[in-house]
Amino acid sequence: MSRLRVGLLSNPTAALGTAHRVGRQVAHLLRLAGVSVVDLSGPSASVARARAVEVRDTLTALVVVGGDGTVSLGAEIVAGTPVRLGIVPAGCGNDFARSLGLPDNAPEEATRILLHALSRPVVSIDAIELTAAGEIAPAQRSLALGNVNLGFDALVNARANTSSRAHTVRYTAAVLRELPAFKPFPYWISIDGGEPADLDATLLTVCNSGTFGGGMRIAPGARLDDGMLDLVTVSGLGRAQLLRFFPRVFRGAHTDLEEFEVRSVRTVTVGLRHGRALRAYSDGEPRSLLPVTAAVLPGAVRLLADPAAAGPRKTGDRL
Repeated sequence: MSRLRVGLLSNPTAALGTAHRVGRQVAHLLRLAGVSVVDLSGPSASVARARAVEVRDTLTALVVVGGDGTVSLGAEIVAGTPVRLGIVPAGCGNDFARSLGLPDNAPEEATRILLHALSRPVVSIDAIELTAAGEIAPAQRSLALGNVNLGFDALVNARANTSSRAHTVRYTAAVLRELPAFKPFPYWISIDGGEPADLDATLLTVCNSGTFGGGMRIAPGARLDDGMLDLVTVSGLGRAQLLRFFPRVFRGAHTDLEEFEVRSVRTVTVGLRHGRALRAYSDGEPRSLLPVTAAVLPGAVRLLADPAAAGPRKTGDRL
């Protein structure tokens, strides 16, 4: 009998129910390989979380089947524990899985990678802790593995989440819908505990993986294991320029623009000086209204992945 005991958590609604079917397939493949599997899926994220936490100490790994939101739920469950997180992409965007080089729509191959990783050295990656920072804000805490969107990208994420189109198409369509009325946001921002400073920006994104929106490589040099986050700002772009900006992001060909800046940070707190309320999004999911604080949790999640998955920072990337 195998000593390996793996919890399986699939999102019943991801990709119009496809993830649930893929989850059953993954469970079958793991059992064929001699792994003990306990299904922790539930009708809601809160139910699945409660089931997983109850048995977490008995697990070798937690395998999540779904999109970026399901991955971040898995990260919240296992962060800071010896339990390793495995990912089978089966959502609409799968941006975090894409950043790891995991195969999309290939559950057999993804399961083979998980089984191989179970016998390999542990791969530890950073996470982003996101907390509400307002004076009367509730003590809300969430984790993200990919990115936190705090600007125009957050508005687009909100609109895209209401669309039934394919992920890349709906993200592009959401850009076109949000663009005509958009104006840069008047932020205040504090980096690594420093004094708040004013910033007017179009895009403001805190990156761990640097990939969102169905393959947009907003921070191509980001890596998952350096104990730092990449704070991306895009300022001074008009609407027409912004429309031309996004296609370049898919290729990672935007980093030489003067309006683009990325810096390494450990903690950043962001709020609005005035104007409309803005909700942060992380890994595709709605989070707290601004102000919020994003902080790196170095090595918080043990990943079932190839050791190279964290990705070397490419030479020539701006910091």
